[in-house]
Amino acid sequence: MIAHGLKADLHTGKTKIGTFAKLGNSTVLEALGLAGLDFVIIDTEHAPCDQMLLLDLIRAADSVFLPTIVRVPEGTEAQILKALDIGASGVQIPGLSTVEEAAEAVSYTKYAPQGRRGLSFAQRSAAYGNVDKAAYMEESNAGLLNIVHIENKEMAAQVEALCGMDAIDVLFIGPMDISQSLGHPGEPGHPEVVKAVDEVIRICMAKGKPYGIFVGTPSAAQKYADRGAAYIALASDIAFLTSGYKNMMAQIH
Repeated sequence: MIAHGLKADLHTGKTKIGTFAKLGNSTVLEALGLAGLDFVIIDTEHAPCDQMLLLDLIRAADSVFLPTIVRVPEGTEAQILKALDIGASGVQIPGLSTVEEAAEAVSYTKYAPQGRRGLSFAQRSAAYGNVDKAAYMEESNAGLLNIVHIENKEMAAQVEALCGMDAIDVLFIGPMDISQSLGHPGEPGHPEVVKAVDEVIRICMAKGKPYGIFVGTPSAAQKYADRGAAYIALASDIAFLTSGYKNMMAQIH
């Protein structure tokens, strides 16, 4: 599903809130959409999800008009092509270390002449061929979202160059992975990690590039919303489930 409204809002700096979907359940996707989230990130990197399950999850999200961003396990042509052909609203690409790798990965999201996405019309995103082909390619190139991870010190050092890439819609900060890359695994509050994250945010804001970040709590989400974050991933479906039941159990005496 092309999410023109979400993309437009992100590029004008409006804060949008989503979450990671790790449970692999289509009912959960429907519930998240009905709960009013702005988008969902279907996690195929850190959670089990084959292509047929991904298809069902995207269909469920489409039924409640919930934009779906697929976090692919890697920025390869095969992974990106499958997610977009199934009908995702965009992809979130982890595991990159250079500007060149980022440029190659996002090239797989655009049809020629803007990129080199494999061309087929007999798939879901093209309504199985029941579309005007030129209009479909133009809309896909213009409407799909590309989110690129900043999750290591190498990418953090190249943020200014990444901000200059129009094909990247959002630079997504992963504080946990950055902490590991800087030698402080599991310590996102370490001063060196905080400094690196703050510098990424400063450059993105100065260059007018939307940035996103993962947070675990509503208070942290508000903190980064106040700092201009456009794309905030708040916890996950698993976290909502476990924390909700823990809170309810704590109220039973």
